[in-house]
Parts: sequence; C-alpha cells; structure tokens
Amino acid sequence: MNYLLDTHVLIWLSLTPERINNKSTDIITSFDNEVFFSAASIWEVAIKFSIGKINLRPDILRKGLLDNGFKELHVKSGHAVNIPSLPEMHKDPFDRILISQAKVEKMTLITADEKILKYMTNKYIKVEACN
Repeated sequence: MNYLLDTHVLIWLSLTPERINNKSTDIITSFDNEVFFSAASIWEVAIKFSIGKINLRPDILRKGLLDNGFKELHVKSGHAVNIPSLPEMHKDPFDRILISQAKVEKMTLITADEKILKYMTNKYIKVEACN
C-alpha cells in the first residue's frame, strides 16, 4: 500500500520516534509498503526551522528520509486544483495540500492531527492514526 506521512510524523520520526504507535511504526517500516513524504512538509519544516520553532534542519530531514527509502511526493497542479473540493473542516494550508495529495494519489495519510482524523469519519480520505 501507499502511505503519506503528515509533517508532524516526519518530525517525530526524526526527534521522538517513541511518540508513534506500534501499528504505524510497523506500517512505516514494512517493505510491503511505499511510504512517501510531501515536498510541502519539507517546506513547512523549513519555515518552522527558520523561525526557531523546531531544531530540525529541513535539508538534513529530507536527506535522511531519502537515504532510508522514503519517497518524495512533489506538489503537482492536480493536487492544488483538488483543494476547493475538500470539506471545510479546517483551514491550515499545509494540512489541506497533504489531504489533497492523499486523495488524488489514493494514499492513506498517517497522522495524529485530530482535525485531519475527522476526514476519516466522512470517508473523504483514508487516514491512519499514529498516536
């Protein structure tokens, strides 16, 4: 299966992997799955790093993910044009592009974000809770 990791999951993998539950860890580490990170997440980490909100260099994060077999999902215009069709559950632009990417690419989004988990309730996208 194909999985997309939410930005905070990438941060947790790098800084506090114990925060990710066993089921999600098994999914992420299984050779049977393709696990992706979004270029938008690297952008979000870069912003948080540049304002001192986190101590995780985006270039180091990206290299580590690629070196460990994760695949990068670039933001495409098809992802962007899908955004107006998203349910209006919240407004965070980074979350909305990740949700759109998961929908368009038919991926399961791994997250602990309660707002994103609500998308699972209405079956808009497949979501796996990681906490």
